[in-house]
Amino acid sequence: MDEELPVDLAAALGAEIEHGIQILTLYIPDKDREGVEYGNQRRWVLDAAELLAEIGGGVTILPPVEGGWFDADNDRIVWERPVILYTYVKPDAFIDKLPALRAFVHRMGRETAQGEVVVEFDRQFFRIREFSQ
Repeated sequence: MDEELPVDLAAALGAEIEHGIQILTLYIPDKDREGVEYGNQRRWVLDAAELLAEIGGGVTILPPVEGGWFDADNDRIVWERPVILYTYVKPDAFIDKLPALRAFVHRMGRETAQGEVVVEFDRQFFRIREFSQ
């Protein structure tokens, strides 16, 4: 069923169309690379939310989800409860805030002792494993 509805949804809702079609998603872990809770996840969630709101004009924060990652060094899955945040980017704000986004994910990776931090943008998954100062 790939039929398009013959309706101007923006007009029907009395809305303006904003062409933000690219989604930026951050995953805020609750454990470090050893599988130990680091204890201040909420601080990182709020910092990420502020940054994403600046990039997209708003942010959505999902409740913690259950997930896991494979720790090849110890041949096990580390289970955690990451918080997922996303925004529909405004291109100019996104470009302006790229240095701040980089600084945030690298700082979070260092300060929470992550083995990897991920950023999802426009259906592409970026893995950051080396954290700069």
